[in-house]
Amino acid sequence: MQTTVSHPSPLPALKLVQSSQRIRRFARLVFAGLVLAGLAMMFLPWQQTSRGSGRVIAFVPQERQQSVTSPIRGIVSMVAPGLREGHFVRQGDVILELKPAAANLADQIGFQMRDMEAKLEAIRIKIEVYGQNVRDFAEARDFAVRSAQDMVESAMAKLKSKQQLVAAYEAKEWQSRLNYERQLNLARDGATAEKEVEKMKRDWDVAKSELEAIQLEVDAAQFEVEAKRNELEQKRNEMQTKVDNARAYQQGAISEQAAVQKEYRELEIKLSELQQLVIRAPRDGTIFRLPVFERGQTVREGDSLFTIIPETRELAVELWINGLDIPLVQVGDHVRLQFEGWPAVQIGGWPSVAIGTFGGQVVAIDDSDDGFGRFRIQVRPDPTDKPWPEERYLRQGIRANGWVMLRQVPLGYELWRQLNGFPPTRAVPPDGSAPDKPKFKLI
Repeated sequence: MQTTVSHPSPLPALKLVQSSQRIRRFARLVFAGLVLAGLAMMFLPWQQTSRGSGRVIAFVPQERQQSVTSPIRGIVSMVAPGLREGHFVRQGDVILELKPAAANLADQIGFQMRDMEAKLEAIRIKIEVYGQNVRDFAEARDFAVRSAQDMVESAMAKLKSKQQLVAAYEAKEWQSRLNYERQLNLARDGATAEKEVEKMKRDWDVAKSELEAIQLEVDAAQFEVEAKRNELEQKRNEMQTKVDNARAYQQGAISEQAAVQKEYRELEIKLSELQQLVIRAPRDGTIFRLPVFERGQTVREGDSLFTIIPETRELAVELWINGLDIPLVQVGDHVRLQFEGWPAVQIGGWPSVAIGTFGGQVVAIDDSDDGFGRFRIQVRPDPTDKPWPEERYLRQGIRANGWVMLRQVPLGYELWRQLNGFPPTRAVPPDGSAPDKPKFKLI
């Protein structure tokens, strides 16, 4: 009988490290579960957001950080005792006092103002005198014009009377000429004496002389009328010139008065500035910076005396949003905020599981960017959400991160959008219609 001899395995170590059939089945189940979980996660809801960063500010511009400057060039004469940076002050509290750099500056300005007041009084009298001159010259002009008009009317009446006499003398001359011619014809026939002809000739010559004389008188009357009219215009122009000159002097005095009044007002402003040498706190707030710390320190006009952060209860957050996302942000959009120094966990895409974040609403969007393609939005607390931290935790200037809530989409669509570099989706189209369901294609 043949005996069979068994040969040992060439790789005995491999047989020793092989997994059991049960482990391999479990691994296949785990892998299939991971694949199914990944496919299922593609359809999980994802909240699209537009992220921005910024800081806490006062919502009212007048309650934001203010810098009080020096109204004049002067010397610091007093700083409020014990005043330090970080101290809380009330509106109207004395912060410091100044005094003018020039000695007796207020007295000198007072002397200048009194001199100008005397000058203004002299100018006022001058204006009244010139005004009276204008009225007097105007009355004299009217009187002279009326007198000249009366003389013109008198000359015209005289001319009219002379013209009425011309017709009578013309008739007399005509009758004398007819008489002379008739006697001359009779004398040629021997029916009358030569003496009668000579007498008629003398009567005709006298009539012609009288007619010429009256015509000369009419011409003289016409010349007199023209002369009186010219005299009327001359007097009117002369008197009007006097009125215009007096009015010009009056206007010049008024202009001089305006110039002096301007200088007087400037001195009043300077004097009022000198009277405001006691610098007070403009609002309730905290002294942030106090660069003036020495008595006798010289400050120039416009130098900063102190900076105050007013007390406010209307806080807001200004966030800077990328220009690619700003068209999707609207006033009223919900925002989740994370404040610096306040522990928070924000899981992007799932705001419902965020911890330590606070709700807000967009209340304003700037129309222009900051020069770097970023736009500022202002966010106020959402009245339907939990209140923001207390003021001692939330001060002006604290940095904040924010997520503007846009639209909820499937996670697969969000991954597809991110891979293709597409912008987020609006929550509601501008026309108010229901947005289409986003479609995506896995690549």
